Amino acid sequence: MSFENMLQEQIIENCKICPNFMACSKNFCPLDLELEKRTGKLGDMCRWMRECRQKEIKGLEFMSGGRGMPDRLLECVPVRNFKWLNKASQKRWDEVNK
Repeated sequence: MSFENMLQEQIIENCKICPNFMACSKNFCPLDLELEKRTGKLGDMCRWMRECRQKEIKGLEFMSGGRGMPDRLLECVPVRNFKWLNKASQKRWDEVNK
């Protein structure tokens, strides 16, 4: 098995830790060991990477993003991907990784 195949398997195994992995279609995942190599638009970001946004539609207020990543997943985020996490997840990551 080549080094590239081994790395791809490690990437997939780390991303599979997320319970949403099989249904997720986002190109940017904080669990990805090669996140810096990915390309796409801002809409391609994982829910744990988006800051909280509020939007009003027909008088109803909607909020998206901004939630903190669960501890189990934070433990698997590579240090170099920390900067990609939303503020709530970064704060909790610091607490979990002390």
